[in-house]
Amino acid sequence: MKDTVVTLPQERVFIDVKVNRARRSGYFVRCNQLRQAIEKIEKKGQSLVVFGDHVDRKVVGIVYDGSNTMELILDPPIGDDEE
Repeated sequence: MKDTVVTLPQERVFIDVKVNRARRSGYFVRCNQLRQAIEKIEKKGQSLVVFGDHVDRKVVGIVYDGSNTMELILDPPIGDDEE
């Protein structure tokens, strides 16, 4: 019998670093729009369509302020003038 290897996407965890002993809870919320936004931003070569430049970006954090809108922290940031 041939072994089947299942490759899962790399998991990234965003935590509030100000909270002592922050860890996983097992409480999950479906966020299809958030997932689609992250996939669109991180797709290779997509930056020209999304941001008008040729810089590949990665989501490295999420800012939640209690509103219905979350900010995605990107690396490199949008409009980073270090080039």
